[in-house]
Amino acid sequence: MSIKEEHPNRDYTFHNPHDTKIILFGEISKKGEWRFNRKKNREEKIDWWYECKHDFIKNVNLLFGKFIPINLVRYEESNNKDKYLQLVIKEFENAKNKWSNFTFLKNRHEELIRCLGDMGFNHKKICAKCTWRLVIGLGATHPQETSMTLHHIYGFPYIPGSAVKGITRHWAVLKFSYNTKEANQKIENIISRVSSALERGENLEIEVDGIKFQELIEIFGTQKQAGKVIFMDAYPEEDINLKIDIINVHYPEYYSGSKPPADWQNPRPVKFLTVEKTSFSFTLLSRDTHLLSNAQKLLKEALKHHGIGAKTSLGYGLFFT
Repeated sequence: MSIKEEHPNRDYTFHNPHDTKIILFGEISKKGEWRFNRKKNREEKIDWWYECKHDFIKNVNLLFGKFIPINLVRYEESNNKDKYLQLVIKEFENAKNKWSNFTFLKNRHEELIRCLGDMGFNHKKICAKCTWRLVIGLGATHPQETSMTLHHIYGFPYIPGSAVKGITRHWAVLKFSYNTKEANQKIENIISRVSSALERGENLEIEVDGIKFQELIEIFGTQKQAGKVIFMDAYPEEDINLKIDIINVHYPEYYSGSKPPADWQNPRPVKFLTVEKTSFSFTLLSRDTHLLSNAQKLLKEALKHHGIGAKTSLGYGLFFT
């Protein structure tokens, strides 16, 4: 058995500008594992992978979204995404084991909360652990079809405050809609009416579990008025686990628009990156303690019962709170 380094521009390449490509070839290599086949009297490749030549901490966000190696060897192209995601995870683990920036960022985040407290803001913190897997930003633009939200400077996965606020608002709309369902009314129409009223700031004079609809308007705001609760970015705790998951597209030619769905079409597995069983810290801020407590209650329910991110109907993005 032997390990051989493969050739740039012949066995693999990068779709980057020429100067960047030269640098990447100097750092990222493609290697193959070869074994001698006695029956055929020749060496055969039994596996291959990408690896970085040096041990310094990489910006995993750039590695994931910009510096993607492309396999040029016939019959290996279909596995390229899996191999490059393995490289991303390996370099993420390398960075995680050496992080000092992560502690610095957490301290900076806590200092920001203290400063806002001096300005009259109260805060509520929720520490919750993902029950299984989570993926934020799966459908965002990405060269490899499926994406994931990573911090643009530090490279670790996080949940933007806009996503935290969005799922809390969505859960509040569902909660109020199902608790005020009217006879002979489709639930879809009720959800649409409640959501539109919340967006316009129209008070529906509804109260559910001690929360008034007017308080929802004050928490989330409208097109003309800012909400009175701030939903901050949710950062992971130190034990962050990245895993590769799979979407199995059973009718690829149908989804590409070329043919009708049929059982003779071969499934096309699509690999994507997820966070697995990782704890996140959610922080809410407001000068109004009553609104803050209600927002915290809604967020806890949303994380536990609805989930955040993509594929929540399949159990992704649910949290223990």
